[in-house]
Amino acid sequence: MIESIFVISFFILIFLLNHYSKKKFLLTNKTGDLHQSFTSSEVVPLLGGIYLFYGFFIIFYELSLMNILLISVFFLIGLFSDLKLIKAPNFRLVLQFIVISIFVFYNQLEIINTRIYFLDSLLEIKYFNTLFVVFCILIIINGSNFIDGVNTNVIGYYIIISAILIFLGLTNELSENINNLYLWIFFCSVVYTLNFFNKIYLGDSGAYFLGFIYSIILINTYLLNQNISPFFIVLLLWYPGFENLFSLIRKLRINRSPMKPDQNHLHQLIFLFIRLKFKIDKKKTNTISGSLINLYNLLIFTISIQDIHNTQLQILLILLNVLVYCSIYICLLRIKLKK
Repeated sequence: MIESIFVISFFILIFLLNHYSKKKFLLTNKTGDLHQSFTSSEVVPLLGGIYLFYGFFIIFYELSLMNILLISVFFLIGLFSDLKLIKAPNFRLVLQFIVISIFVFYNQLEIINTRIYFLDSLLEIKYFNTLFVVFCILIIINGSNFIDGVNTNVIGYYIIISAILIFLGLTNELSENINNLYLWIFFCSVVYTLNFFNKIYLGDSGAYFLGFIYSIILINTYLLNQNISPFFIVLLLWYPGFENLFSLIRKLRINRSPMKPDQNHLHQLIFLFIRLKFKIDKKKTNTISGSLINLYNLLIFTISIQDIHNTQLQILLILLNVLVYCSIYICLLRIKLKK
């Protein structure tokens, strides 16, 4: 009964906020940033993060007060970014670093037994371990924001990861009650559907929130299931992680700030190629692009779960992803430059 009330309230929230956002031009993609209008000419609310935040705390309300506070503060960093109240990327990064550091320290979150001897030796040093965990989470969070440029790319990616955790029966601090995870996937699926039909975008708040939550979930999952290969966890997060590192390198090469958005991410090149090649309108191309990327990742993850204990298999799949990413990127960038 209570769950039904929460679900109904969720849909009412969506209806009211979407209507108000469009009517008042509040929290929409029309902020003047070129990358936000690259894939859509319509006015689309940046409300996905708010819906995910609402759904998350309906389900996982039993978290400690400190964790609820820290997660809420982190969500607000993204929301204030969407509202253009925090414009400076460097300041946003500093705020993220502070909140994540407090969260990691408070929860004594750590990474152990990476099966890389040199790294494991360094991780025995407590402060190095803490900084390493913070760094990894920062990479995934901002990588999640980087890949959030076409419909369903981010939300679809993390729904796939959630389904894999349920399928494999991998436990973590949030999945002690499996019904909670099913309900969470339901909320994510509603947001996915709205994003699929170009009715909402995640915004910085949604991308940051998902990157933060899933970084923590997967670190905790490995700590509680150390019989699996740590590189399986790395594989699950390969896309936002590599997107961030790749973008950092390519922007530094052209003397551009890594924190400034551009229109040369892989998903944007895929979008441009499909639009020019098949003459499809922006809305359909937007969703097709994200769906194709999700299908590729689903295929890779399907192969990986055949043996999640096999480190060699997981490393080979990670290397394959990097090779495929770089090959497609170089090919599509050349096509774009010729145009």
